[in-house]
Amino acid sequence: MKAMLLATVATLALTASAYAASPMAGAGAHGTAQRVVYAHAPGLVTLYDQNIGDASYGWFSQTLSSYPQYDEYLADDFVVPAGHTWKVKEVDTTGFYYIGGGPASSVNLVFWNDKKGIPNKDKKAAECDNLTPASGLDTGSFQLKLPKSCKANFKGGTEGKRYWVTIQPNMAGINTTGYWAWMQNLTVNNNQGAGYYYGGGNSVSDPQCLQQFETISDCWSVGQIDLAFALLGKDSSH
Repeated sequence: MKAMLLATVATLALTASAYAASPMAGAGAHGTAQRVVYAHAPGLVTLYDQNIGDASYGWFSQTLSSYPQYDEYLADDFVVPAGHTWKVKEVDTTGFYYIGGGPASSVNLVFWNDKKGIPNKDKKAAECDNLTPASGLDTGSFQLKLPKSCKANFKGGTEGKRYWVTIQPNMAGINTTGYWAWMQNLTVNNNQGAGYYYGGGNSVSDPQCLQQFETISDCWSVGQIDLAFALLGKDSSH
């Protein structure tokens, strides 16, 4: 059983409660997660919200200290309107722990610039590593408040500009914390989600996914995938 899980970790959408042996069931099994809507901190507004999390599917995004060959980034996009600047102060997301009950030791938050409709792995727009969620570390649905040292400021330019965000918990592995799955939405907002399986241990459908970001549907030969998250912060126009 352990060998099977290690061979397939991060390749399939999985439930929070049961491992599906067949590839088809593993890619489309039902699961649940705790979705929480947090109150705004004073002075903050909702900049963007696709934190729906009602498709009952989850996709792995994590580092694994015991199995670094299965490290990976998932990302989903948001568009800053023309003439606006967003200062992101909080990122909320819906997810769940799988196999083990967690918790993660910390969570990495990465923002990427766009390159032809997918994240540009060579151009990070901002990075905040090893964050401790303000809430949700026990459940896997994180409230991530950005420290002052993390400058997550994004300009919309003259025509609007696309960016991408990655939520990546730091996990130990199957024998301790298990894995973390990012909840899938029923509806695709903007572009579909993307994956970059840089650990190199995954048998992806498209080998390019081991070298750079590609759509999740290209990586695993599935339908379009959208991931649950919301951005809170300050919006200024110019």
